[in-house]
Amino acid sequence: MQIEYSEGLLLTSLTVTYMGQSKIIDRMAIDTGAAHTIIVSDVVDDIGIFFKNGDQINRSFGVGGTDYAFEKTVDSLVFCGFQMARKPLDFGQIDWDINGLIGLDILIPGRFVIDFDSMEIYTSIASR
Repeated sequence: MQIEYSEGLLLTSLTVTYMGQSKIIDRMAIDTGAAHTIIVSDVVDDIGIFFKNGDQINRSFGVGGTDYAFEKTVDSLVFCGFQMARKPLDFGQIDWDINGLIGLDILIPGRFVIDFDSMEIYTSIASR
């Protein structure tokens, strides 16, 4: 899968399915420094993902300080041909012009390799 290098970020897309509705989310930044994936909640409210009383709230720490997000378990997540079923994800706000961060909770299980020469990301699982 191609990666776009823009303003110091590695951008790509992923597909989320929730309650039978799927959406491709573009402008997701690959972030090897993020433990958890987070998606901007405004991007997915059209497929029924929004905060409800009782949703788990997660706190994250980073260079920009402390942020909070609500957690939902999606039916599936597909990134670069790698699929995860019943995947809990964080949904919240990000102050940059991106739709979320792809974190280590996807990158490690998917055994992803980033090739900076060709600006591609791929899973090494299929090659084993």
